[in-house]
Amino acid sequence: MAGTKHPELYNPDTWTDEFAHLSAPGQREIQAALLYDYQTNVASYPAWQAWLRAHKPPTLVVWGANDPSFIAAGGEAFKRDLPDAKIHLLDAGHFAMDEKNDEIADLILRFLPTHR
Repeated sequence: MAGTKHPELYNPDTWTDEFAHLSAPGQREIQAALLYDYQTNVASYPAWQAWLRAHKPPTLVVWGANDPSFIAAGGEAFKRDLPDAKIHLLDAGHFAMDEKNDEIADLILRFLPTHR
């Protein structure tokens, strides 16, 4: 709940769903491979950014402005490669969907009809 001003909006039972998923056969290996692969992320940024500049996909970025793990500058950085991207930094933490689900749904519903 890092960065949240509204911890009461989080369902305290959500961890049980996550635990059940992560306990499924094969998940230990999948999660270990994903974690190991994180080391390639930063080195891959130039290729991803070049792809974004070349293809210019319609992009909606909705970001928790108070997220201490993925800071607001990360959301704003999309503008460098996608000047037409719609960037929304919400007053939320790492789990913005739990805090601002109605607001995020509204942003998505307004974005999609204009970018089909």
